[in-house]
Amino acid sequence: MSTPTHIDQINGESRGPFVDYVRPYPEQLRASLKGMNGSTFWSYSLWRAPEGADLLEDIPFSEEYMQCAGTAEALALEVRRIEADGTPRQYAIGKPGGDRAGEPTEVIHYHHGRHSTTVYPHEVFTADEAAVVFYTYFLTDDVSQPYELRDLHLSWPKPGTEEGAG
Repeated sequence: MSTPTHIDQINGESRGPFVDYVRPYPEQLRASLKGMNGSTFWSYSLWRAPEGADLLEDIPFSEEYMQCAGTAEALALEVRRIEADGTPRQYAIGKPGGDRAGEPTEVIHYHHGRHSTTVYPHEVFTADEAAVVFYTYFLTDDVSQPYELRDLHLSWPKPGTEEGAG
């Protein structure tokens, strides 16, 4: 059992210290992701707590995190990070060698089917595959090789709209 260094969040609501009290971190990640059913448990996020944070007092958010949505059989993974120039960017995570010709075609439904995201076939992960990516992120705060990142070009206001419109 170690001192928590990360925070995890379920369904964008319930968040707390990511702990290894019950099982080691890699197994805890795998167990959490295997529990995702797209309905009562549809999203999972993980980020590093600020240095020196007292996680018994406060559970702070971060501008940098890894997240996924979907079911244990089909998850879309994303990472958000602040680039060296200070610009926040969000990326879809994919397995190596995928074809990005045309538009993404794989639809991942979540939150009782109320929401979905569309990704390329090589960007669909099982819970076991996602657990490996999350554990590397837990250790390094980054997505390592051989995984690929696709910039989602998220910005506000959206191009072609006025701020607050659309």
